[in-house]
Amino acid sequence: MLTPVSIFYFKQIMKKSFLVPVLLVLALVLQSWGIIGHRTVAKIAENHLTSKAKEEIAKLLGNESLPDVANWADEIRSDQRYNFTAPWHYVNLPGGLTFEQFKQAVITMPGDNIFKVIVDCERTLTSDKKSKVQKAMALKYLVHFIGDLHQPMHISHAEDKGGNSIDINFFNVSGNLHNLWDSALIEHAKNNDYSKLAQAYDTATPEQINKWQADDIMIWLWESYQISSILYEEVKDNKELGEDYYQEHIAILQKQIDKGGIRLAGQLNAIFK
Repeated sequence: MLTPVSIFYFKQIMKKSFLVPVLLVLALVLQSWGIIGHRTVAKIAENHLTSKAKEEIAKLLGNESLPDVANWADEIRSDQRYNFTAPWHYVNLPGGLTFEQFKQAVITMPGDNIFKVIVDCERTLTSDKKSKVQKAMALKYLVHFIGDLHQPMHISHAEDKGGNSIDINFFNVSGNLHNLWDSALIEHAKNNDYSKLAQAYDTATPEQINKWQADDIMIWLWESYQISSILYEEVKDNKELGEDYYQEHIAILQKQIDKGGIRLAGQLNAIFK
């Protein structure tokens, strides 16, 4: 949870904002969805914000946009002094759980995880007892973590560290299953313009938008867990991946990014209604 100690560290992070340009370079190896993927999620969210939400977000972020702050949580984590935030980015659980087992494991897990921190960020943003600085940091974290939880390998298995221990080759380049879904798939599209990606990926129908935003956060997590379970099975006997794998999975990636943006917008619209 975001304890009083965590809030203290948030304040220290803000005081050290001059570190961000350096941390941005260091963060490249830690990105989930990559820099472009996270910004795409945030841009899709911006496309679906109410006027009231845009107004309140501007009060907290000033001249920064949601895409501008989408990678802040990874930039900060690159500094080892803030590695206490690492568990906030994922949930690693055993494979083969039913939904009820999964739900109980997430809720009762000792320590922090992405679900607990998202709930706490939303609580901070709706509180009249939190400062503007605390709310701004909670908003930055929320933008990032809702993106994170839609990356399937961030809701995966503890025994292989979320796929980091599963080696694969993608177009003859060595990597691991986690990194493949963090960045390699989206980088293969060779499009580093997040605005254009957001335009291409933001294809949800009104019915889908209503459904995705109405789903409970636990359902969001469960969806990613189910996808990651399939991804594990697929690479058990085939770790040499290329164009066929890309073509078969890029639509899943696009839909998850779209869902992340749509659901982020839904949460922000509800928080700032």
